[in-house]
Amino acid sequence: MPPLEIARLALLIVHFVGLAALIGPFLLQARSRQTLRLRLMLTGAIVQVITGNALIAANRLQGIEVDEVKMIVKLGIAVVTLGVLIAAVIVQRRRGADAASVRPLFVGAGGLALTDVIIAVVWR
Repeated sequence: MPPLEIARLALLIVHFVGLAALIGPFLLQARSRQTLRLRLMLTGAIVQVITGNALIAANRLQGIEVDEVKMIVKLGIAVVTLGVLIAAVIVQRRRGADAASVRPLFVGAGGLALTDVIIAVVWR
């Protein structure tokens, strides 16, 4: 197997780990009224943006076709998700650990992340 293909597959695995770190805590805490833990979601969002872009580059370098419009839409959603999570962490720090003040941002970020997954799967 060529080294670039090994790198692409490793990136894909890390991308899935980032996805789990982003969506897992959202699903586990969706009904919780306690303090929301956002750091793992934020880390997952960062990993998703970085590895997503690296996967696009690895595909192009190997001559694998990339759907430009789909990737632009997915990147846009991923960046907005990251921004919403950054805002949520800032709000949580400034207002303390009040779950009610952060909940709308938490739900927005989780919804955007799930939307990104749906686009990845459905858009062919």
